Amino acid sequence: MWVFDMTLALSAGQTDYREANEPLLSLQQRVHRTIAWHTEFSLDRIVTQDNRVKYTNAGRRESATDHLDEVFRLMRELNLTGIGSPTLGRLNEKGNSFRDALLQICAQIAGTVGSGPLVYVELGPEPVKTGFILRTLMELGVVIDRYVAVDINPMSVSHMRPALREILPETPLEFITTSFDAFRLSDAVEAGGPAALVTMLGFQEGNDDPDTVNGWLRDIVRPGDLLLSESQLYADPQIEKIPGFYAHPAMQRFSRIAFEQAIDRVAPTLNRFFLLPVPFQDGRTARVAILGEEFSDTIKGRNLHVSNFCLKLTLEQYRHYRRHGGYFEIAGEALTDDETLHFQLSRRR
Repeated sequence: MWVFDMTLALSAGQTDYREANEPLLSLQQRVHRTIAWHTEFSLDRIVTQDNRVKYTNAGRRESATDHLDEVFRLMRELNLTGIGSPTLGRLNEKGNSFRDALLQICAQIAGTVGSGPLVYVELGPEPVKTGFILRTLMELGVVIDRYVAVDINPMSVSHMRPALREILPETPLEFITTSFDAFRLSDAVEAGGPAALVTMLGFQEGNDDPDTVNGWLRDIVRPGDLLLSESQLYADPQIEKIPGFYAHPAMQRFSRIAFEQAIDRVAPTLNRFFLLPVPFQDGRTARVAILGEEFSDTIKGRNLHVSNFCLKLTLEQYRHYRRHGGYFEIAGEALTDDETLHFQLSRRR
């Protein structure tokens, strides 16, 4: 069994814990240290893993995939909640909801690509939001030439194929099981082929350092192609929306699954949440949302297993890092009324 207790830890004061001449660590290592710096857990009582571990069996002895299937279903449940809510992200009756913002960014995509054929490339596929976007684009006159899904979770294919067959019955579908950093769109689409829209939804960009993610996207997307990304922003007046998202039962179950796979299948845990500052190489600081499970053992006492960590940039930070390096130009944006949920359309230079 496990117990849920969401704890919001907003720290103040010094945020950069690196030694003067120490090289910048990976985001995972920095998250590990920032937890030790700002909470009651010391470095030796914190267990962190690369975020991708939760979506694959690679490197493990076991071959069971039930937990990967459940993780996919949980992400689908979250998207059903978002798409189905008429009020998510609104501050008043006339304000933009999550669904409204998604409709607006789809209109911007259609206005940009016109009626020519489009290759739809999804990094981290999920049927609910994908279905909504594809149907909306087609209603706006966009022709989907083919669909390409890239996912490290091998269980996504069994969910995506039947869902897409209903939406795109005559469209070629391709499913590639690999990590994003190993994928190149130029390998999947022939030279001179149609323009592409590459999507990275579900706050996935927040799972690694912005420079790292921008490097992946730079290498994935061909010059002239479009990129659609989604983020949960750190907006001062609406900070409580972040722990509110991680309090969703689907996220808490996701956290427990990660603990069971990494630590123990039966030990009781206490769900923990932190929102802490983490430094970047350029001297900037961003907030990182940390979801974990507190557990006890006879040797170290209270410990923390980090189930997930995700950066929550401000809107200006998100724009800054997209433009960083000059690889992308921002072509459009859509925000919810409370400015916490953000869709960004950019073009690869």
